[in-house]
Amino acid sequence: MLTDDAINPVDSFNLLGNRRRVIVIVYLSLVERGARIEVRHLARVVRGIELEKPPRQVSSGDYESAYNGLIQTHLPKLAEAGVIDYDDSRKTLSPTERIDQYALLVQIARYLD
Repeated sequence: MLTDDAINPVDSFNLLGNRRRVIVIVYLSLVERGARIEVRHLARVVRGIELEKPPRQVSSGDYESAYNGLIQTHLPKLAEAGVIDYDDSRKTLSPTERIDQYALLVQIARYLD
């Protein structure tokens, strides 16, 4: 039986089944709880990791593809799972305590891989 704060295995599989969401989870697990992150900053970080470039070297076109994917799909899913607090109107987010549970799952999966 799952408690309210337990992670549902099916939900976690779906959430962690996307590379961009995994990148977001790992990055945000390093951020201080309560810190507000702008989506445009996060998009540059995500795209920089994907391209193996520093975020400042990510082109506008590359940045836009990550930004749009984050705001249209990935951030709403992470917010629905309670991993982040997402303010769609301000395009900011902050990690919740739950992010540590998902970051741990990412680390376990990497260890088993």
